[in-house]
Parts: sequence; structure tokens; C-alpha cells
Amino acid sequence: MADVGCGNGKYLAVNPNIQMIGTDRSFNLIGCARDKITGAQTFVADSLQLPMRSQSCDGVISIAVVHHFSTDSLRVQALSEMYRILKPGGKMFVLVWAYEQENRKFAT
Repeated sequence: MADVGCGNGKYLAVNPNIQMIGTDRSFNLIGCARDKITGAQTFVADSLQLPMRSQSCDGVISIAVVHHFSTDSLRVQALSEMYRILKPGGKMFVLVWAYEQENRKFAT
């Protein structure tokens, strides 16, 4: 399972029976994740171009990441990348919020 935008690794050790891969754009946050979690692979990566094989993950989570992208097209690109690494029949969970935006909701 991949945690795209894993930050400090908060979700990497939720279930020790699942092999986790954590990515984040921040070197500092990946360092925190590595210090905190053993047994998970972590590396710095841009969510818009994940350096992972297509259809390589049974599951993908991304919590509080997508809303940081500045445009709808970048948000779609990030979601497309997550979908690309997901195996057929895999599950993807994405949680976003829009506190940075004036109306606190994404434009439609």
C-alpha cells in the first residue's frame, strides 16, 4: 500500500501486516517518518510524477495532500498518478479539505 504525501509517517504503521510505501515531497518530513517508523519504505517523490511502476499497489491513501495543489488540473494530475500505481480492483482513499480557499470549497 502506498501513502502518497505521507508527511511524518503517521499512517505508515497503522497495520503491521501491510507493507507500506510512503512518499512525500519534503525531505524533512520523510526524515521524520524514517525516524518514527521501521518496516516501511519511504522516499522523497513528487506526487505529480510518482517513481513507481504502474499497477503496483493494492491500495493507495492520500490524506491532506491534494488540496495543496494550486489548480484543478494539478489536482487531477495527482489523482491520476495515484490511480496509475493502483492495481486493478485496488482501493484508493483520498481525503482533502480546502481551508486555504476563501469559500472553503473547491470550485466546480
